[in-house]
Amino acid sequence: MLQKIRDKATGWIAYAIIILISIPFALWGLNEYFGGAPARVVAEVNGVEITQRQFQQEYQNQRQQLAAMFGGRIPSGAVDDAVLRDNALQSLIRRELVAQMADKKGFRVSDSAVAAEIRGIPGFQRAGEFDPERYRQVLDAQRRTPAQFESLIKQALLLEQFQRGYQEAAFMPGPMLEDYLRLRNERRSVSLHTIPAEAFVDEIQVDDEQVAEYYEEHADRYRTPERIRLAYLMLDEETLRGEVSVTEEDLRREYEQRVDRFTEPEERRARHILIRVPDDADADAVASAEARARETRQRLDDGEDFADLAAEVSDDPLAATGGGDLGFIARGDIDPDLEAVLFTLREGDISHPVRTRQGFQIVKLTEIRPPVRTPFAEVRDEVEAEYRNRRIERLQIELTERLLTESYEQPGSLEPAADATGLEIRHTDWFARDEPSEGLAAEPAVQRALASEDVRAGRNSDLIDLPDGRVAVIRIAEREPAAARPLEDVADEIRLQLVWEGARARAEEAGTRAMERLRAGESFADVVAELPGASMEETWVTRDSAEVSSRVLHRIFTMARPVDGTPLVGGLAVEGGDYAVFVQHGWEPGEVDPARRAEVAGQLTGLYGGLEFEALYQALEAEAKIRIHGENL
Repeated sequence: MLQKIRDKATGWIAYAIIILISIPFALWGLNEYFGGAPARVVAEVNGVEITQRQFQQEYQNQRQQLAAMFGGRIPSGAVDDAVLRDNALQSLIRRELVAQMADKKGFRVSDSAVAAEIRGIPGFQRAGEFDPERYRQVLDAQRRTPAQFESLIKQALLLEQFQRGYQEAAFMPGPMLEDYLRLRNERRSVSLHTIPAEAFVDEIQVDDEQVAEYYEEHADRYRTPERIRLAYLMLDEETLRGEVSVTEEDLRREYEQRVDRFTEPEERRARHILIRVPDDADADAVASAEARARETRQRLDDGEDFADLAAEVSDDPLAATGGGDLGFIARGDIDPDLEAVLFTLREGDISHPVRTRQGFQIVKLTEIRPPVRTPFAEVRDEVEAEYRNRRIERLQIELTERLLTESYEQPGSLEPAADATGLEIRHTDWFARDEPSEGLAAEPAVQRALASEDVRAGRNSDLIDLPDGRVAVIRIAEREPAAARPLEDVADEIRLQLVWEGARARAEEAGTRAMERLRAGESFADVVAELPGASMEETWVTRDSAEVSSRVLHRIFTMARPVDGTPLVGGLAVEGGDYAVFVQHGWEPGEVDPARRAEVAGQLTGLYGGLEFEALYQALEAEAKIRIHGENL
């Protein structure tokens, strides 16, 4: 379903939907999720708070997107976690600044636009049509109310509308477009000869004295780096899982203690009619809304159909297609005041207007689904998995505490911590501090620990939390100091280096002499006839010509154009140490292809629009009062 939603949604809308679907509420703990703990603030933007929960949502979303790019899992060391966390925070600050400006400028999104966007999401459809029950099911699975999700979509549409308004307002004058196309498609007539450095290799003679002299002058290049080998204790899931055993008696006791967990609670299906009351409504507006609600209730008493009336008068944007159907509702899913009324009704009853946070609501109970207890045999595997996981969590806390205590109190050895936890002391392979490594040593958190004074002094590290949930303590077990490599071991390497440097210098000298002769008026053919390499004469090239080195093309098109038939001479070292000499004979402005004019105009307009929007954001950021609470990140 995620992929279908991604296919439908783009930009700010994609952000809103993917955040909903991809972030499990268990990430923050049930207590915080349901509001049982005060929200910790990570940043304030002009007085508006960005919470730690929002930050974690954005951070996890970006990690998931990166993981998808790597085929499902981010390789160890591929991404700097600090950079990713900072990017997540900056993304939230950027969205909040833009949202504030959009609101200030009066941008608005109608309820009908929100409803249309939601109806068009494939993940909420069956057989190509919006399905209210499926919509509720998806939201219920994430403990979101329709109002919360619709608010998220409304903000996403608002941001997209505002950004698109700026970008589409960008203007590309016709003459500027013509100039760009002529410049982009410009052609130059060029003769080019490439002198290969390899042609001079046999001319370069290097004796032992030169090798020794180069060795002395560049001694730092020919040293073996310091190498170290780590000892470490690792607390991981595999180790913990092997320490936990369970019996059938344990599982049955667990089932009985948590029977509510395996009982589907009573659910009630209802329809509703909403007469919305804005948050800032005055007493007259509230009274007017209440009068509408009572009038609607009277029409129901007079026999009008509930679904038809919901489609006609309800302020719920989804009522038109669903007849006000709320789907099945369990306790805790809706406004407490509305819930209290709904769970006292009998099947078929219609309530009087109920005042809720949204306004006045009338509900009709259409069906009651009684609680159902799932037999032990059907959920045994689930009970076992939960029981094992809880035992593992307790064991992890216990062993982590022992590991932390012993490794800190006995910093000169891992033996006491190993004895206290039962963990085996393991060792990495030898690796150089400044060279890429593999396994545990490649983890950024381990690299940071190796930079600490305690570890460098031979003491145990602090606890190291690894991205995959493992916990480790490390120490340097052995060191191999940096040392000079013997001359006899590197003599051939140095000799080859000197030969190649000499060959490159000879190629450049030959190219320089050739340019002097060309500038003196000799013909291109005569000059290059005496040189090794390959030539092309008086060939028209563009900025995209595949047969010419990109470095040469860059030099050609950044030089002045030939004037009055006077050729221009140039040269430069290119890839592999070769040297290119060229003569520019003439130039022609590019042709404007009418078929591509509109396409290029759209590309440039989009580019300029994006730059204008970025400039707006930079201005907003410069004027904003932004405070970051780093201690809560």
